[in-house]
Amino acid sequence: MEKVNTFLKYLFDTMPGSDFAYYLPMLIVSGLLIVAGIAFMFIYNNRKKYDFAFKRMFKNTSRNLVLFGLLFLFILGSRYENIPYFGMRFVLYVSLLGLAYMLYRYIRIHRTDYKRELSNPKSTLRKEVKKETNYSAKKRKK
Repeated sequence: MEKVNTFLKYLFDTMPGSDFAYYLPMLIVSGLLIVAGIAFMFIYNNRKKYDFAFKRMFKNTSRNLVLFGLLFLFILGSRYENIPYFGMRFVLYVSLLGLAYMLYRYIRIHRTDYKRELSNPKSTLRKEVKKETNYSAKKRKK
């Protein structure tokens, strides 16, 4: 029972101290998430014009990546400054679990639903061909 109690105290300690040795890897992960979110935003803006399934299924991906990157930056900052309750190990582990679930969900969507939608030619890959209208000062012949 004492081991469970010490583990729970370790997990839910409001001010866990400054002995966190993963500042640099977590900064790299949060920076990569922010850069990946910005890069995915450009990819999404290019593909949404002609790929309806991609537009529908991956609408919030870039926003979610950037938000997770900012969340990790906030958690690291509060951990570095020993702010109570925000620097808890539990908050860090729950946010890492949320990131893992989000990545798993998007990979599963890409492998199953997106490929199924690509095989359906009615709903995807709409290349819009714009018909150009020529305007001139001449009257139309009837």
